[in-house]
Amino acid sequence: YCRRPLLIALCLTAAVAVMIKASYLDPMEFIREAPAGPIAIFVLVVFGFIALAYYIGGKRVLKFNLSETLREDTML
Repeated sequence: YCRRPLLIALCLTAAVAVMIKASYLDPMEFIREAPAGPIAIFVLVVFGFIALAYYIGGKRVLKFNLSETLREDTML
């Protein structure tokens, strides 16, 4: 499961490379004009939300006694 996002990103990168080649565009011209700032902000926001989800989930899991929870087979 953890390799799936990497595979998707690799496929998208390959698709962009093919599109740049098909349009006869200089790759450096594309890289100079690419919106790096907004993309970086978006990536940081996504990582922030993931970290927040892990933090909230960790706090909820740590509230329970693991051995008791596994014995009862319920988690509230």
